[in-house]
Amino acid sequence: MKKQEPNNSVVLLRGAISGLNRSRRSHDFVLTEVQHQQVGLTAIAASAMGMGATGIGLIGMAGNADEEADWIEFELDGKQVKGWLWMMPMRNGDPVEVVAEPTGNNHYVAYAVKRDGDDLLAVYPHATAGRKVHYRKSIKTWMWCSTLACLIPILFIVMPVGLESLLNPVMQRGLLIGFAIWAVFSAVIGFRVARKFMGFVRIAELIFQTFGWPDVENIDLRQTSKENRRENKMSNFGNLYFRYK
Repeated sequence: MKKQEPNNSVVLLRGAISGLNRSRRSHDFVLTEVQHQQVGLTAIAASAMGMGATGIGLIGMAGNADEEADWIEFELDGKQVKGWLWMMPMRNGDPVEVVAEPTGNNHYVAYAVKRDGDDLLAVYPHATAGRKVHYRKSIKTWMWCSTLACLIPILFIVMPVGLESLLNPVMQRGLLIGFAIWAVFSAVIGFRVARKFMGFVRIAELIFQTFGWPDVENIDLRQTSKENRRENKMSNFGNLYFRYK
């Protein structure tokens, strides 16, 4: 299944929503069929190198990457709009701005819907951050996971025999080699995963540009939602729908 990605012909529509049909459905937004096979091969390699947990996780990812999102269809001043949004909090009668791609015959595919007044924002799944934010988060996640993966074997070594075991030169050399191999291998996996999400980054930046927001590469909708939560206490706010102010 090919991932939806807009071209540069997107436009900004304005009007009031009418005839809204919203259904919660399962869809694979992350992996194409070829990518499923690639993840499966990486999982086999991880298992072969003794990294069982990593292999199991990747096998699960290859087997089922479906997630829930809203399929929406509505009219906007006579224009027919449809598309996937992570969660759509808007209702009939709401005045909105819509980032959409024209598909002919007064039909459009929506990638983002922003409600006037309170700036609530629904976006295409995973299209929440610019590339600089994406790079920073990817590196941070890799560093945390690598550090944790290095500390766990040390704990298993130290617990039975004490800290003295770490003073053994042979043990130190073995740990350093193991950590170096793991750092390289996990960096490759992290890079591959980060690249799979670059399509969403491009969609996000195109959405931000169409709305006319500055510095699109540094926009993080999760962070801006946290800073502009206001009275909204819903758990999905900041996770599945957002606010940019």
